[in-house]
Amino acid sequence: MKRGDKLYEEGDSAVDPYLACRDGIVNCVEYIDGSGYGSKTKLYLCENTKHEFISIVRECNGIEESLDFDTDSFKFLSALLENRTDELGGKFTTLRDYNSK
Repeated sequence: MKRGDKLYEEGDSAVDPYLACRDGIVNCVEYIDGSGYGSKTKLYLCENTKHEFISIVRECNGIEESLDFDTDSFKFLSALLENRTDELGGKFTTLRDYNSK
């Protein structure tokens, strides 16, 4: 894809603004379900480096779901998912774990 391209010929995508902007970065990965149904899911990690905004877009069968973050919030989310307790000069503290008894 080239800068300014659209993800779909017809209709808009949450990925399109990142493809259109000069400071946009788009990474795409595809997951193929191994259960035999052959379901394909694409995940797009989109970043606008000038405005410090990030979106995670999930596309499956032409239906998109998008989560949007500012850059700092995305760093917090990444740290939480990777179980890093020190991030951006602060420290995460577990207030309550609802999975434990």
